[in-house]
Amino acid sequence: MMKKTTVALLGATILIAFGCVGKKVFNTEKTTRIAVENREKVLVQEMLDRKKEAAELIKKVGDLNRTIGNQESEIKELEQEIVARTQSMGASTSKLSTEKANLEKQLATTNELLEQKNDVLSRIKNVQTKRKSILLELEASLKKALEPSMASGVTVMVAEQAVSVLAPDKALFEPSGLAISANGRTFLTLLAEFLAARPELDVDVIAYTDNALPPKEKTLKDTWEWSLQRSSIIVRTMSKELNTNANQLSPIGRGEFYPLTSNETPEGRAQNRRTEFVFHPVLPAIPSADE
Repeated sequence: MMKKTTVALLGATILIAFGCVGKKVFNTEKTTRIAVENREKVLVQEMLDRKKEAAELIKKVGDLNRTIGNQESEIKELEQEIVARTQSMGASTSKLSTEKANLEKQLATTNELLEQKNDVLSRIKNVQTKRKSILLELEASLKKALEPSMASGVTVMVAEQAVSVLAPDKALFEPSGLAISANGRTFLTLLAEFLAARPELDVDVIAYTDNALPPKEKTLKDTWEWSLQRSSIIVRTMSKELNTNANQLSPIGRGEFYPLTSNETPEGRAQNRRTEFVFHPVLPAIPSADE
């Protein structure tokens, strides 16, 4: 509505200021102005489309969204400047044409910047797609390799930038709380074979416990020590007995402080006693928004 009003005022101003100008000249200037306005609409729409795409990206492109917002502000300021200069058209036609040309150059520069940012967005999307593909492939490979242990409750899932293998207590340890069970050794053997074929992988071995120390383990001071011993036993077994490269394994103890459920029942405590193997594949770096 504002643009229509502006055009009407502009036409009246031209008729008053340049009554002596011929119809052909008037029509030529009108056609030029309409073309400029149409070009502005195309640029504004293109900028809005880029903003919509940027909103769907991860936090990594937040800076890029702010940059696009700045570009939008610049375009609006340029539009306002065009309207103001058109309304104050008291100078000669040649001067007005020069000013329009300068503004068009500025708009062209802004459009070029938007295209550059769009190229960065495209490269970020491509990298994100590749990272997701790597994680999904690793998840599928782990599920296949650990299939014999799935019946014991072992689960595999993609977790952010890694793949997590969650093993319940019964899949790894004897009821005493520290000794690896027969099922656990089978499971660790499968893991060791998988890691031997993928030396680029790093794995965090994170042990969790319930809030009650095992009665037969009198030397344990607290659940921190219990969980760290459990993760260390797993790493020691895999590295010393199953020939896993120790550099691929990092033991971590979380104690009782990350429960999945209440420790008030035996079933709840058994669920809280678990070990998580977090596999970190080598992922391509996401391009910077400033590149």
